[in-house]
Formats: sequence, structure tokens, C-alpha cells
Amino acid sequence: MSTALIALKLTEKIPDIEADYIGADKGALILAKAGRRMRLAIGDFDSVNPEDLKLIREYADETIVLNPIKDDSDSESALNHVLSLGYDRAVMTGSLGGRIDHELVNLRLVNSHPGVLVLMNEQNYIEAFTEGTYELEKMGYPYISFFTFSKAEITLENMKYPLTHRTVTWEDLYTVSNEIVKEKGILTVHSGTVLVIRSKDAE
Repeated sequence: MSTALIALKLTEKIPDIEADYIGADKGALILAKAGRRMRLAIGDFDSVNPEDLKLIREYADETIVLNPIKDDSDSESALNHVLSLGYDRAVMTGSLGGRIDHELVNLRLVNSHPGVLVLMNEQNYIEAFTEGTYELEKMGYPYISFFTFSKAEITLENMKYPLTHRTVTWEDLYTVSNEIVKEKGILTVHSGTVLVIRSKDAE
């Protein structure tokens, strides 16, 4: 499986995973300053100066400068280009903790790309699942929450708060802060799409 790591401007720590690096706007500058070679740097680059853009170009195999007047966010543009390059999976960093509107866009991107896109930072690991049964590891996160943007039917096993064929909607909030009580939790999605958020408190 081929993986791309998309770094956005709020990236603080670059995950140590096997992936090709993609810099989105100021995220490309963060990768360049860290000496990371990028397959692609993409964005309108309105938040970097000409000298920074020169550095980005030095570290990127390809640089795409977008028109700042566009209908999609830098994260969406980067994801669309990554998928067009044939990657099976994308891990997006620096996508959480900033502007709420951009954060919501990124959460919706995960929801619309189940099994493909992951959002992560030091406190969160977020992905989406469609129909099927999945084993969920703790991955160092003590809490796990389940949400949907529409409606879904789920079963949760090996959890502190198990559920059986429970229908949840976007209005339901009680599915927050569950815990995996065995080595792995089991999620079955009977219908719909479920957003799974592993999280931990800030240190």
C-alpha cells in the first residue's frame, strides 16, 4: 500500500512513518526546513515569502502554485492531487487545532474518504469506516469516540461501553470518550459511515 504524508501549516512534529512527503502551502516550508524531500509541494503559497518559496522548490520534485481564488481548501487540493497520483492512503498532519472552519473541512474530508485519509497530531488519530468489521488497536490513545455526519448502525465490542446494533445519528453525543478494555476493540459498521477518533489529553 502506497502512503503519502500531507503536511499542512500547523504541523509541529513530522510522524516517523514510511511515506512520500507532500507539502501543502506552509506545510511545504516546514518540510523543507526539516530537510525532508517532497514529491510534491502544492498551494497558493500566500503565507510564504519569495525566499521561502525558493527553499520549497529546492526540496520538492514538483511544485504546483494554485490560484488563491479557488473553491477548495489547501488540504482538499493537496488530497485530490495525492489521490490523482495513485496513492492508496494519505496521512494528514497539521490539520487540527487551528481555525474551526478548516478543521471541520478536514473532518468532512476524512468522512468522505473512509479507509483512505487519516488526520493525526500529538493528541488525535482520526479515520472513518464504512460497512464491515474492524479490529481497533489502542495505539497509545486511552480514549476512542464514534460519530457520524448522518446516520449509522454500529456494534462495539471489547469496549468499556459496548453497543449492539445501535443506530446513531449526527445528533448523538454519548458515543464520546469510550475505552478499549482488551487488547483490541471491535467495531462493526452495519450501515453508514462512522468517524472514529482516538484521543488523549495534552501532556
